[in-house]
Amino acid sequence: MNDLLRSLLDLERIPVDAGPIRLAWTHALPGWLWVAGGLLAVLVGIEAYRRMPGSRTLRGSLAACRALAIVLVMAMLAGPVAELPREDVEPDRVLVLIDRSRSMSVADAEDPAGGGRISRSEQAEAAFQRASEDLAALGRRKEIRWFGFHEGLFTLGDEAEAIAVPDFGEASGRRTDLGRAISQAVQRSGGRPISAILLASDGRSTRPVDPALARRLRSEGVPLVVVPLGSREPVGDLAVADVDAPARAFVRDKVPVRLDMDRLGPALQRSGATVRLVDELDGTVLDEIRLEPGDERSSVTLVAEPKLAGETSWTVRIEPDEPDLVPENNVASVAIELVDRPMRVLFVDGYPRWEYRYLKNLLIREESIESSNFLLTADRDFAQEGNAPISRLPRTGEEWSPFDVIVIGDVPAGFFSPEQAERIRDHVADGGAGLLWVGGERSMPAGYEDSVLADLLPFIGGTRLPAIGRPVTMEPTPLAERLGVLQLVLGDDRGWPEELRDPAVGWSQLSWAQRIDPGRLKPTAEPLARTVDAVEGSPLPLLVHMRFGAGQVIYSATDEIWRWRYGRGEVLPEQFWIQMIRMLARDRLAAGGEAAVLEVDPRRTEIGRPVQVRLRILDARLAEVRRGSIEAEVVDAGGESVSRLELVPESGDGARHSATWLPDRAGGFTIRVPGGDLAELGLAASLTVREPADELLQPETDHPLLERLAAETGGRVLEPDRIGPGLEGLPNREVRTENPLRESIWDTPLVFALLLGLLALEWLGRRHLRLA
Repeated sequence: MNDLLRSLLDLERIPVDAGPIRLAWTHALPGWLWVAGGLLAVLVGIEAYRRMPGSRTLRGSLAACRALAIVLVMAMLAGPVAELPREDVEPDRVLVLIDRSRSMSVADAEDPAGGGRISRSEQAEAAFQRASEDLAALGRRKEIRWFGFHEGLFTLGDEAEAIAVPDFGEASGRRTDLGRAISQAVQRSGGRPISAILLASDGRSTRPVDPALARRLRSEGVPLVVVPLGSREPVGDLAVADVDAPARAFVRDKVPVRLDMDRLGPALQRSGATVRLVDELDGTVLDEIRLEPGDERSSVTLVAEPKLAGETSWTVRIEPDEPDLVPENNVASVAIELVDRPMRVLFVDGYPRWEYRYLKNLLIREESIESSNFLLTADRDFAQEGNAPISRLPRTGEEWSPFDVIVIGDVPAGFFSPEQAERIRDHVADGGAGLLWVGGERSMPAGYEDSVLADLLPFIGGTRLPAIGRPVTMEPTPLAERLGVLQLVLGDDRGWPEELRDPAVGWSQLSWAQRIDPGRLKPTAEPLARTVDAVEGSPLPLLVHMRFGAGQVIYSATDEIWRWRYGRGEVLPEQFWIQMIRMLARDRLAAGGEAAVLEVDPRRTEIGRPVQVRLRILDARLAEVRRGSIEAEVVDAGGESVSRLELVPESGDGARHSATWLPDRAGGFTIRVPGGDLAELGLAASLTVREPADELLQPETDHPLLERLAAETGGRVLEPDRIGPGLEGLPNREVRTENPLRESIWDTPLVFALLLGLLALEWLGRRHLRLA
């Protein structure tokens, strides 16, 4: 179009190099109206000059001018415009949602590079980096918006660089609301067309997804394309929760190391694990326990027999057969000081009963024990037996001091002088020595009610104990496992043999045992073993443990353990007695052990769930002090006081106090007793409080949820290594809107010139016909 025509039509707004321009109308008229108007204009022109004088040609020309002028005015009224065809294109969007919750830190994904397992977060980053070129190509056709989510939605990276794969950041969300994240993503689009939502997640959502959400997406034509991350098959986690080992022990001792385990997911359901105790110095495996699939134990006890004295460190390792979710929590270290000297044991009995004969021989035979055995009924010329024989009982504190453990059998109370009884009591209470009572039919414990040694008996209400009256079998209580005793090993089996529980075996029955009423136990005394069968309504204690001052006491209500020799030789009796003697002796090295224990249950909980706090006084002497409420303090990981608790007595014995704490925030906390006469004991217990529904409490993937959402929205499932090819064929939902550039021409010089020209021609013709 030349410049003159552009000027005449006043088309300055239309670019010079524009494409074809077409005529359009501001007030478009239907075609029939144009035809009718044109015919009417022709009729008006003809009628106006049909009877006029003059040549037909001139009159026809004038009629035509008038008809054209009418049609031109009609056209001007319709608003003619010059229109340049043009349309606006609104591209559709692809919303990419990346899971940034804590469950993404779980390392259960296969490393495509063949390097074992990587975290789900690392898997997502690697997958999208591999698909970066395909994403860039997609970004040239569609808008890509990147979001992270856990409890809510947030933008990833810079929207101005939406084509590039952004930094995903740390996966730190404690909870995931998958449905809320998808809804927020749709809302943030503000009505813009959405081609698809690309969701990369492990599927773990702490809140259920509303079924109406999938129906809404499908009705709006928004497919959900999911990228499942992590292992489809649940991977469990075994973790070291706590390790308990003596601070000091003897060389050549059987040192117990108790391991408490935490489990997450299907740990030990489909595969087993091996728990090993390893010497950090040279890597020697000191002991190991096999956990088979389906094993429900939450704690195990490993036993090491150290050879060298000095300070050393051991490592407890849990080695699952299959990869663990968090390998870092499978290891814990314990420090221990080893003393190279034998345990000194004094065994005093009244007469050579069967239990004395075999127990005495066990003590002499055991290399880690130096024993002195004293038999009251022996002749004057009888040479008392033992590795360190004695001719009389110790009398002074210095003479009692070398002995780590005192074993008192069926000995009359009057045999010990008041001074000797005082020395024994003080040696246990202050020196931390262990005392093992072995009940007997003649004198033990009858007659001790008037002795100072009655304080060291774990029961009250008289010292005459009647016999049960029938054979019984024995089984340990949970306390035995906590103390590391009664863990009998037969071949590859460790624990308590079923033969010892089964009376049908015959030789496992204890023909004689004393009846200890559970209601007569002192507040600090607890059963260590009991009868398998109920006697008069409930099992009866056969071994009772009690702490007294710095030392410990065990009372055996039977002297029939020697009978087990008929079934397994010396193996079972030897382990039975030696383990308890070693435990009592180790406590002396540990400078008295625990006089009281502060416990919390559970040790891992959530905000708003009550925690039971219990204080148990184990020392019988401390329990004699009647206390009212005991104040405890809750401090956080930084040592700041969070709350104060009032531990109230559970009963009138003064040995047990309790309180309830309701945590109101997450973190690690310590509960301690900061004041009063118990302050010097350093009583403390730790616990961990998590956010409610913390994802790591149930870290398994939920791929079926993702697959269901994809199917219900008309989407698809993409494997992490197939994201790029899977982006092909996303629906095209771009919106094209016609937005032509228009310039009115009814008021342009050319139109007015045409109208004036037609009117002028008609006027001139009329002048020629002498009509004007």
